[in-house]
Amino acid sequence: MSDLLSVQRISAAYGKVVAIRDVSLSLREGEVVAILGANGAGKTTLLNAISGVVPITDGDIRYGGASIRNRKPWALCRSGIVHVPEGREIFPALSVEANLKIVDARGGGPEFGLDDIFQMFPRLLERREQHAGSLSGGEQQMLAIGRGLMTCPRVILFDEPSLGLSPFFVKFVLGAIGGLKRKGIASLLVEQNMRAALRIADRAYVMRTGQVVRSGTAAEIGAAPDIQEAYLGA
Repeated sequence: MSDLLSVQRISAAYGKVVAIRDVSLSLREGEVVAILGANGAGKTTLLNAISGVVPITDGDIRYGGASIRNRKPWALCRSGIVHVPEGREIFPALSVEANLKIVDARGGGPEFGLDDIFQMFPRLLERREQHAGSLSGGEQQMLAIGRGLMTCPRVILFDEPSLGLSPFFVKFVLGAIGGLKRKGIASLLVEQNMRAALRIADRAYVMRTGQVVRSGTAAEIGAAPDIQEAYLGA
């Protein structure tokens, strides 16, 4: 199967500070790929570079075989790449339903409507008229994912979706991300909870100081003694 998304030796910087350098990875249709590493490894910058938030200085990013280097985020969303950022960035003064309906992009992936989101996240149906800012952290994360799905994406970039959530919501949210594979949606998952990420991922990349230092299947990465010692507390 050919790659849906291909990151080819990209670099990106904030001013004179290089955040990632010479990073390559691939993502296929219906695949979950985890990006692992300690804080400051460059994981969030990598997602921001793919989604057009941070311009790349070297290399190329190809989507469906065509270069999308430094395209604007809204253009990428309309082409099927959506970013669910760390911190969720919902509209707190709007209702749950209004947050979902505010989306105006259609990315050409599987169709999602309000009923589909409420079926996936029944808690949001119970709170559809409630202001988004009054939701719990887990409920806000469901809302952020649901809003992303309303764009009908082919690729979703998830940045720390379990951050600050209770164990119940971690299991529920990551389980929902894993379930997107059945619809053919590809997910690139940055996640500090590495054990949970590896349970739903097909493959994984490990980053350190702005570079990819290891890649393999989720089973291979999880079983590597040095990875266990450094990141999994073994």
